[in-house]
Amino acid sequence: MIAYVEGSLSEKAIGRAIVDVGGVGYDLAISLSTYEDLPRAGTRVRLLTLPYMREDSMRLFGFSTEGERELFRLLLGVPGIGPKLALSVLSAMRPPAFRSAIAAGDLAGLSRVPGIGKKSAERLVVELRGKVGGDETGAEGVRVQTEGTAGEARRALETLGFRTDQASRAVAKALSLRKGEEPTVEDLVREALAHA
Repeated sequence: MIAYVEGSLSEKAIGRAIVDVGGVGYDLAISLSTYEDLPRAGTRVRLLTLPYMREDSMRLFGFSTEGERELFRLLLGVPGIGPKLALSVLSAMRPPAFRSAIAAGDLAGLSRVPGIGKKSAERLVVELRGKVGGDETGAEGVRVQTEGTAGEARRALETLGFRTDQASRAVAKALSLRKGEEPTVEDLVREALAHA
């Protein structure tokens, strides 16, 4: 599957970004949060992606952070939440705010998201509290570094079978143990594996 797209940002609009990768334009559905994180059109960009397939269609969703992509995946696992509503949640609340609302059982705050009523808010809290609530070391606890040494180490761990959120946490922990030293990819992978 397509894990990310990297190329020139041809077009950006609320809810949509087109990334030109070697002459092929990838049309990505994006949240308002990702839209706000995007640079101006014509700039090189890298967006994490998640394909969503149904019998009659395929859609590619784009995310500026791993935490946002992981939350989108979790939202899709909640009964009654489809990709459109999941994007609505991500547009209304950044992942840390959403996690806090879930942990606190803030039904009023969750109900302010367009398309989420009281019953949907209750379902979100019940379904996701153990998965996202109060976990400060979760996928968004450290903004994923998709470039440089940390990004390469994360991708190496994913190749070794780590889930993306596990790899992100492992690299973040390995970086914190280095105490300011500039590690190599191998250093980070070795450290992450030792503490996995």
